[in-house]
Amino acid sequence: MELLAELMRIMLTLSNALLYPVLILLVVLVGVSFIFVGELLSDYSRRKSGSIEDKLNEGHLSVFFEKLKKVLAGHSDEDTLVRETERLMQEREVEIMRKLEKPRILIRFGPTLGLMGTLIPLGPALLGLSAGNIEQLANNLVIAFTSTVVGLLIGAVSMIVATVRQRWYTEDMNDMEYIAEKLLKNHEITHDQH
Repeated sequence: MELLAELMRIMLTLSNALLYPVLILLVVLVGVSFIFVGELLSDYSRRKSGSIEDKLNEGHLSVFFEKLKKVLAGHSDEDTLVRETERLMQEREVEIMRKLEKPRILIRFGPTLGLMGTLIPLGPALLGLSAGNIEQLANNLVIAFTSTVVGLLIGAVSMIVATVRQRWYTEDMNDMEYIAEKLLKNHEITHDQH
């Protein structure tokens, strides 16, 4: 019986020790999730709607287009052109995955921290209830419920950011594939005529 009581005391101490780090992380992650919203709005303002040519010439895909033109100008071998074009597409895909990674992590991590912030104060709240200390019960329940709300907010904001970015990046990849195929065909036709 003494061993069980000692283990329970250790577990309660560990759990209580995690409360402040969890609450601090929740506050930090709220800030991070709103930074994601700011980046999303900034990207939205830079994205050109309209034709593919607009996106490539002066829009957000112009860097890819310039690199693709350099590849086409620097190589005449068809296999090399295809390989280099695929490499450019893969570089862009890796960049996209890197940008989506952070919001996707917060989609799960925010609610997980929120749940931890909910469960940790419930132990002291129940102890306060059993001792008749209503003030301790109320304070711990406030921490518990606000942690849940903040964790869900982090997850929801991050999910919206990741979903919108995923749609944008899918459109970008489709546009890049289309223009790469078009330029490769034009290059082949030009090369065959010479």
